[in-house]
Amino acid sequence: MKKITFLAVLFLFVGGITYGQEKQTTTNDNYKYANAIDVAYEVSFPMGNLSNGAASSWAGTTARYEFNMGKGWAGMITTGYLSFTDKNSQSYSAIPLMIGTKLHFVAGWYGMVETGFHFFSTSGPTAYSSPVEWGYSVGTGYEIPLSKLLSIDLSTKYQYNTDNLSYWNTRAGLMFKF
Repeated sequence: MKKITFLAVLFLFVGGITYGQEKQTTTNDNYKYANAIDVAYEVSFPMGNLSNGAASSWAGTTARYEFNMGKGWAGMITTGYLSFTDKNSQSYSAIPLMIGTKLHFVAGWYGMVETGFHFFSTSGPTAYSSPVEWGYSVGTGYEIPLSKLLSIDLSTKYQYNTDNLSYWNTRAGLMFKF
């Protein structure tokens, strides 16, 4: 199942990159832009092995650069900082560095896939570790236009990382288009 999911994510990512370099066109002029910067607040809910030591993350901030790839496709580069509340006197955090693509289905709604690395940090009274884990995510979102160059971006995704350090993520951001 993991191989099929990985191949589907890879197919969507490569397809998005090679789709074309035309200006994005949708039914609404608010979604026509060449590039965008998105700054967001994130809430994450640990799953798998990550949930054994970490509770929910109420302190996450990310920045995303989006570039137009034509006909509703956009490429994405995302980074930030996620801090998970601790269980058992442990402290957990992650710095994601992801690349991906998103496709606008209809005005506002989009699907997205990302792949990349998470730089995890775990510290506590008995141990310290900082593994680097590869992972991928699949999600969906909605953009609410405030003006031609400003939107609210709401999204949710499932992030799978190796060693099952996975989490469910909800994101609310402000997108500046240029």
